[in-house]
Amino acid sequence: MNSVLSLLSSMNSKRQKTTSESGEPIADIALLLEGTYPYIRGGVSSWVHQIISGLPEYTFCLIFLGGEKSSYGSAQYELPSNVVHLEHHYLMDLSKDSKPKKTKGNKAEFADIRVLHEQFKTGKPIKDDTMMSVFSNLGKPNGIPKHDFLHSEESWGMISDSYEKYCTEPSFIDYFWSVRIMHAPLFMLAEAARKMPHVRSIHSISTGYAGLLGVMVAQQRNIPYHCCPTV
Repeated sequence: MNSVLSLLSSMNSKRQKTTSESGEPIADIALLLEGTYPYIRGGVSSWVHQIISGLPEYTFCLIFLGGEKSSYGSAQYELPSNVVHLEHHYLMDLSKDSKPKKTKGNKAEFADIRVLHEQFKTGKPIKDDTMMSVFSNLGKPNGIPKHDFLHSEESWGMISDSYEKYCTEPSFIDYFWSVRIMHAPLFMLAEAARKMPHVRSIHSISTGYAGLLGVMVAQQRNIPYHCCPTV
């Protein structure tokens, strides 16, 4: 709750209207919701519903992140009137993947990913310029499109080199598919970050994919972002 209050405090001096000139919804706060509200009942979802209902003076944009679409039914909560936008992204729904085509991949961009992965392994803070470079080019045609990560020679080389350097027990097949499954949703997040409606601030109810989406949007748009990993 304290992080929500901190976020609201940072916004109070710069309130703006809730619709743009084009009629597209603009919200005060984007809530990044991973596998919870409004489709799953429980403690976290109830807390989110209470927050939205208890702050009628603020407008909310809801970004729902789920696994597979088939895992979720209809909404379990009636959305309050101050919710002006709701969109869904199902990170494990890979049915729209294109058929594999031979491609070399962007050598310079994959080099940045290698550097980022190496920095993750050190346990030290990641350099902002490295993080920005990778995230800003993720999914772009002139950066690393999803197809290149899944099927390019550069991607194969990166995965193979990492396996040979760090792995001793798992089979390469298990490692290969684990890397693909873990990274594929990042491209959907990158697209969601670029297309998300304009908001004044962002709040994620968890870390994980929702937290990463919050970082992406905050970096791209230079707006306040807060994360509440526990409620």
